[in-house]
Amino acid sequence: MLSFLNNNKWKVLIIIALFLLVVFLIFHNTFTPLFFSLAEAEAVRIANQAINEAVEQEAERINYEDLMRYVLNDQGDIILMQPNMRYINSFSSRISLEIQKKLTKITKMTVPIPLSSIFGIQLLAGFGPDFHARIVPVGFTRPPALKDSLLSAGINQTRHKIYLEVTVQLKLIVPFSRRVVEVKADVPVTEVTILGRVPNVYIGLESDGISGILNGSK
Repeated sequence: MLSFLNNNKWKVLIIIALFLLVVFLIFHNTFTPLFFSLAEAEAVRIANQAINEAVEQEAERINYEDLMRYVLNDQGDIILMQPNMRYINSFSSRISLEIQKKLTKITKMTVPIPLSSIFGIQLLAGFGPDFHARIVPVGFTRPPALKDSLLSAGINQTRHKIYLEVTVQLKLIVPFSRRVVEVKADVPVTEVTILGRVPNVYIGLESDGISGILNGSK
């Protein structure tokens, strides 16, 4: 009799364990993608904020004239605009280090996602226990690079905008799972409005028409 009870006891425990395992797998497969979607959006926001702060901090120290040089003709028209590559390379190196410092600070951060948000309960949005994902910066997908663009700003006026193109990878880590997230940002550095004709050096450097000279510089 005792042996029969023990056998039933083990069967019940196995059934309960299997039931809990099935519930866990259903919960994990159903809600993990939802959780990662919410956590990814918040991680991208945090990373973009860190990148923007780093770029703004360095951009405050430079002027447009530090990056570009003009050559004028006798009539005062710009016939050549040449990037100051020595300064640009130095600026890019400084800003890369600053971005890395900012991203290193978010390594200790976690992204809290309320359970109500995962279930999509609008009435209780922001309430309930939080699930946390840890943010781990992986590094640059490619080194940050200065780019530029030219936009018409009126009759005989062209806006020359210089911005930093940054692409980094983050890793979101939760128990039993992880996901790599790529963050892309184009952060304005400086811009100026050019009066008069734009030198032909800007035209046709890329297949989509008018582009800046930084994109074509070596």
